[in-house]
Amino acid sequence: MALSVTGAGMVTSLGFGFSGSCAGLRAGVALPRELDFEVDEGGGEIARAVGYPASPIADGFSQAGAWVCLASSASADLRYAAGLPTDADLEFWQRTGLACALPLIDLDRFGWRLDQAPQRAESAFLRPTVEGSLPRIAGARHWQALGHVGTASVLALCAQARQAERAVILAADSFLDHSTLRWLTDAARLKSPGRPTGLMPGEAGAALLVESDQSARQRKARVLGTVEAVALGSIGPGHPQPHDEDPDEPPPMPPAAALGRALADTIRQALPTHGKLSRFCGDLYLDLNGEDWRAAAWGHAQVHLSRAIDFDRCRTFLPAESLGETGAASGAIGVGLALYNLEQDRTGSALVISLSENGAVSAVRLHAPAS
Repeated sequence: MALSVTGAGMVTSLGFGFSGSCAGLRAGVALPRELDFEVDEGGGEIARAVGYPASPIADGFSQAGAWVCLASSASADLRYAAGLPTDADLEFWQRTGLACALPLIDLDRFGWRLDQAPQRAESAFLRPTVEGSLPRIAGARHWQALGHVGTASVLALCAQARQAERAVILAADSFLDHSTLRWLTDAARLKSPGRPTGLMPGEAGAALLVESDQSARQRKARVLGTVEAVALGSIGPGHPQPHDEDPDEPPPMPPAAALGRALADTIRQALPTHGKLSRFCGDLYLDLNGEDWRAAAWGHAQVHLSRAIDFDRCRTFLPAESLGETGAASGAIGVGLALYNLEQDRTGSALVISLSENGAVSAVRLHAPAS
């Protein structure tokens, strides 16, 4: 299913720009700041929550408004870095589609459900983003509200689509608005001085340009890397799902053992089919964010993958250590950082691994461009 990635854009707490953000991630830079949100530490103690805002990109905006700001900034960086044509080049943009990876729409977080208002995400995010930053795009427009696995899902859609020669992929999320911070607090997921395990909220936008090999060759585009395989999976029926819980209790996270098995099965599907006796050796990009359930699921997956991956010879990257929880943007950030590192270090391949709160999992295998 090879797709050429010919451009990338990014805006994170480390700054505006793909190269700067990736350089900061490689160096382990982190710029946490106190937020205008207080958490109860018990015993009468109050502390400020700490997070990773991408200031001033989304200052003053929340939820869909913040997503639009972050995605639009990432697409602007993509257009500049990849040297894309101006809006006047109608032929280029008429052959370009759009695919968006949006947050998992949780009723408790947003106050509405996707099945009750399926067009709300499109009208609140997709249309304003296109009109503001990509007005000439005329190809097919897709969006997936799947959280962490959204980037993998839209990459699979792009590989199957035949209506456009190329597609811009946008992913954005923000966990810094008060309603989301309250949701995290109520679900006991927010890290604080009194709770050492948990996530630290962040926000980010990321953009990728993918196209067929033929299209990339015809326009002599610089190829950052190739998407060799995408695999999607889930824990399946019989396990707790996000909306099966008691409405008065925090939603349960997917069970670690079942999620680990599903993740291992999905990763195997993304690995090369030839040379079954040799184990994968490359870079691993994980969306571990400090929450116990993610770490436990990855631990279970490693046990099942010991014969498929040579972990001792793999490098592991955890972008959340520098950016905090970036939700739906995490997958595209992982892909972007993997492409950056493949070029910088001349390594051969990478796996970008994602887990969503609803039990969905994904794996994207990337390969360095031909020299």
